Amino acid sequence: MKNIVLDNFLYVPMCIIWVLILYFIIKSTFWKKFFLYLSFFLFFASSIPAISTFIGKFFYSDNYKVSKNDKKASFVLIPTAGQYHDGYGKWHPTYESIMRIQYGKNLSDQFSIPMILSGGRDATLLQEMFGYDYYLVESNIKNTFQMAENLKDFINPSEGSLLLATKPVHHKRTILVLEKQGFKVLIPDNYVRTLSGINYSFVPSIKGFKAFNEIIYEFFALIWYFISGKI
Repeated sequence: MKNIVLDNFLYVPMCIIWVLILYFIIKSTFWKKFFLYLSFFLFFASSIPAISTFIGKFFYSDNYKVSKNDKKASFVLIPTAGQYHDGYGKWHPTYESIMRIQYGKNLSDQFSIPMILSGGRDATLLQEMFGYDYYLVESNIKNTFQMAENLKDFINPSEGSLLLATKPVHHKRTILVLEKQGFKVLIPDNYVRTLSGINYSFVPSIKGFKAFNEIIYEFFALIWYFISGKI
């Protein structure tokens, strides 16, 4: 669902769509002008990658860095990030999924711990694409909560901490949902430098729109997980 939302609204930030809906619903001329100007402002602001990077820091969880904890990581957990169809009958893992598995392999070698790959069909695609050794490959996972819940069927939370290999904007929700299931979580010290999504450019771009949409998605996902008791 995340990839459908982000792909369909890649070029138009979701917040602008909501504002424009209000523009057509409201009758007042004053408020129509207000929402119209607001939509122009949001369109420009959301196109600047640096703004998304600064806002996205709300989702960072630096207190969980390996260097700030006495806990030892026992597994590298790699949540996948979707797949895409090439139009010729084949599915492929997204660039973000490939980035995560390569980063996860690097962490696995660095800390000499096994990898857990968790996702949907994209997990199987990644497993076939990269002939790495995995402690576990979960390929029937639909969302972050299901990933955390299903992990308990294969490993005991007391076995050690999970070292995350995912985007910084995804850290907070992933950590909270894993902790809800009793797992201890760590993040690598160099995640900002290594993973994609960190861009301090003030030049408007499509990447800015996509990053802004990801932040909006993650924000409402956090709210929904909190309301539904998943975190």
